[in-house]
Amino acid sequence: PTVFVVGEVVKLREIANWFERKPLFGRGVVITRPKEQADKFALLLYREGARVLFFPTIKIETLPDEKLFSRAVDSIESYHWLIFTSANGVEIFFSKFRERGKDLRNLKGIEICALGPATAKAIERWGLKVDVLPDTFISEGVVEALSRRDMAGKRVLLPRAETARDVIPEGLSALGCQVDVLPLYHSVCANTDRKIFLKWLERGMIDVVTFTSPSTVHNFFKIMGEFSWPPNIYTASIGPVTASALTERGLKVHIMAKEHTIEGLMGALGEFFSRKEKEKCISLPTDQGG
Repeated sequence: PTVFVVGEVVKLREIANWFERKPLFGRGVVITRPKEQADKFALLLYREGARVLFFPTIKIETLPDEKLFSRAVDSIESYHWLIFTSANGVEIFFSKFRERGKDLRNLKGIEICALGPATAKAIERWGLKVDVLPDTFISEGVVEALSRRDMAGKRVLLPRAETARDVIPEGLSALGCQVDVLPLYHSVCANTDRKIFLKWLERGMIDVVTFTSPSTVHNFFKIMGEFSWPPNIYTASIGPVTASALTERGLKVHIMAKEHTIEGLMGALGEFFSRKEKEKCISLPTDQGG
C-alpha cells in the first residue's frame, strides 16, 4: 500500500521521523547464528529499524552416543553441581532426561550454574532455579564464581558441546572437583550458499556481520572459501572468545559487546553506529557564505 500525506502536516516530518533517527535504521546487519536461534536477535534489530540479513553458518546436531548420557543420568544423584554453558545444552539435556523417564525431582540437592542469562532462562523454563550466574558470561567467569564456594571434593556434571575450551573442567579440577564432561551436541557447517552473501555485497546491502560464537566465524569462512574481507564492512562479536577467532583470521573487530549477550551486542551495535553518525556530522563541511 502507498500513503500520500498532503497539507501542513508534512512540515512535521522532522519532528515525527524519530524512527528514522535510530542509529541502526537502514543498516544491513548479517546474522550468522542458526536460523532457529536467530528470532530474538532479529526481532530486536527490526525494532531498531535495521535491515536483517540471515546467513546461518552453523547448525546444531545432537550426538548419537547414548551410553555416556545414560551413565551420567543413572548416577545423577551422585553429583553436587550441574553446569550449563548454552541454551542448546539445556534443551538437549532435559529433553533426553525426560525421554528416559527421569523426573526433575531426581535433581533434588544438586546446585545449578548457568554461563549467562540466556542459558539461565532456558533452565528456568524447565521449572528449575539457577543457583549461580557469573558476573562475566564466559567460561573464566564460571570458574571465578565457583571459586568463592567450597568446591573441594564436589562432583560436577558439565553437559556441553563436543568441541569447547577446557577452561571450566581444568579450572574446577584445580579447585579439587571431580568434573565429568558430557558432550551432547556439535556445531556443523550449514549448507548456506555463498552466492547469497556475495549478492548482498554487490548490492551494497551489508553494513556489519555479527558473530556469536567461534564456530560461526570458522564456518563462515568455510562457506565463503577464498574470500577477502571488504574494508567497508564492519565485524561485530558477542565476546572476547569469538573476537579471538576473528583476529586469528586477520580481521579487525570493530564492535564487541561489553555484556556477552544478544542484548549486549545490540547495545554495542547501537553505540557504534550512533558514534559513526556523529563523526559524519562533524566532518560535514559548513556553509561559509555571507
